[in-house]
Amino acid sequence: MNLKHLTTAAVVLVVGLIGTPSYANAITQDEKAAAIEKITQLMSEHYVFPEVAAQTNRKLHKAFQAGHFASMQDHASFSKALTEWLRATAKDGHLRVRANPVGEQITGIESSIRDNLLKPTRHKFLNYGVLSATVLENNIGYIDLHAFYRLADSKPYIDAAMKMMAKTDAVIIDLRKNGGGSPRTVQYLCSYFFNEKLLLNSLYFREGNETTDYYVLDKVGGEKMPDVPLYVLTSTKTYSGAEEFSYNMLTRKRATLVGETTGGAANPGGMFTINDELRMFIATGTAINPVTQSNWETVGVKPTLEIGADDALDKAIEMANEVVEKNWLAEQSRREIEIDRLLALLQKVRLSDKPIADIKSAYAGKVSELAKSLPEPDRVIAELAYEYWDKESKYAVFLFDVAVRLNNQNMYFFAYWARALARLDNMPQAISVLKQGLKLAADKEDKQMLLSTLAELEKSAVKL
Repeated sequence: MNLKHLTTAAVVLVVGLIGTPSYANAITQDEKAAAIEKITQLMSEHYVFPEVAAQTNRKLHKAFQAGHFASMQDHASFSKALTEWLRATAKDGHLRVRANPVGEQITGIESSIRDNLLKPTRHKFLNYGVLSATVLENNIGYIDLHAFYRLADSKPYIDAAMKMMAKTDAVIIDLRKNGGGSPRTVQYLCSYFFNEKLLLNSLYFREGNETTDYYVLDKVGGEKMPDVPLYVLTSTKTYSGAEEFSYNMLTRKRATLVGETTGGAANPGGMFTINDELRMFIATGTAINPVTQSNWETVGVKPTLEIGADDALDKAIEMANEVVEKNWLAEQSRREIEIDRLLALLQKVRLSDKPIADIKSAYAGKVSELAKSLPEPDRVIAELAYEYWDKESKYAVFLFDVAVRLNNQNMYFFAYWARALARLDNMPQAISVLKQGLKLAADKEDKQMLLSTLAELEKSAVKL
């Protein structure tokens, strides 16, 4: 078993596969003693911190000899008591002992898989963890993420969700029911919210004494959003990889966390067999945050604003609305200045009596740069151009020239630019513009529209 690859994804898999229909009943004192011996062996061989394993093992033997687990009469209660004792003693929220479900079915993992597959699909398995993605009132994006599945599976769903977020003014990521998962998927989603090549987290594994670093990825499957106000919702049920995402964002001061302190499980690992009736999850690695040089094991991730999990979403929406309104007022003031500058410059163009070539040389670059300071600059210029194409053709020619500079994929710009040139009796230039558009047009309907415009202009020229 290559333990360094059994990262936090194993936690989600285990939680998903294990049902709790019934468990083995009676357990003898000898069986308990044998289980204790096996647990200490597994801890010694695999637990990420050998010194902690040694201390825990000594205490476990003493506790057993003192009769700590004597009252547990079946595997279910024994495994539960062991889990609570190990977590408290080793201060590791990932340590867990499980009893295998039994009954008329085959015991062990086969029974668990069979039981799971014969139940309705659980919500957390839908869309590989992306339960929903929507845009709320006031253009606030919301993603309900229930797990970080293997990146190869979940990437298309994360990209689709982030595509919906691309034009929002704030984003809320809901991890209140997220039990964790793949660190590479955590890395991938984090990378949407940073441009810098930052170290997000490291995972150290005892096997091979190896450390894997997770940096912000240069590319993601959509638009990066390094500046969007970001809110992360947490609860006591937020675990492992979901805690890493929260901790990464908190320590880098990239997001506001709203909700409850998380579960406190930072050490990844895998499942090991104790005997036919019991298995245990052992942490074989540990997370190391580059900012704190620590992690959230046992203590959890404390949110920026502590509030009950049921109220976290409403509070985050309230906070996002305040930030969105504040940012809009600042943006509105900036736009007013830029709009006034652009319209003043365009007025000079409109009133100029110079030849169009001279006007283009003097003003096209400046107008283009000013327009870029506004959202959808090509549409801003094109709206003016459409208004004037048949009334002030010289001005319209200039505007369509700028519009094409800003976006040469809109073939209607070329068509109306040519029409404005034709109104100035500059048919050679009009035909040249249409041919330029035809070279760039990829859509069949766009090509047909340009050809129709060309035929229309040529026909009108013949009449003249």
